[in-house]
Amino acid sequence: MTETILSGRLDGKGRNQLKGLLNMMYSPSELAEELGIDKNQVYRVYIKLNCPHVRDDFRHIWINGQEFKAWYLETYKKTELAEDETFCKTCRVPVKLYKPELKTKGRVTYLLSHCPTCGRLLTKIISSSRGNNY
Repeated sequence: MTETILSGRLDGKGRNQLKGLLNMMYSPSELAEELGIDKNQVYRVYIKLNCPHVRDDFRHIWINGQEFKAWYLETYKKTELAEDETFCKTCRVPVKLYKPELKTKGRVTYLLSHCPTCGRLLTKIISSSRGNNY
């Protein structure tokens, strides 16, 4: 089972900003501004994970927007979970629900479970006030 990369994941707004990247070269600070992140994240996370980039004669880093988008979507794939699974952020893998407990708080119904490997408390939302079933 491959380990899921958690560092560098974009939030919902950042993922939507990916759609606006053009087929042009961005400096790390320009890319960070477009995505709404700190430029250090580009250097410390994305460059280290080998995102597609080139260096010019002055050793400046340039990143093509469309290539970065394709690389990001491939590297940070969404993890699909079965009905009886939840994601453990400590182990970084989907795990089966272990002795799930059904809880309700307000209008949110969720399952509480523990990771069978590390013992971390896990939650899985079943339904919420908006009527969405997860």
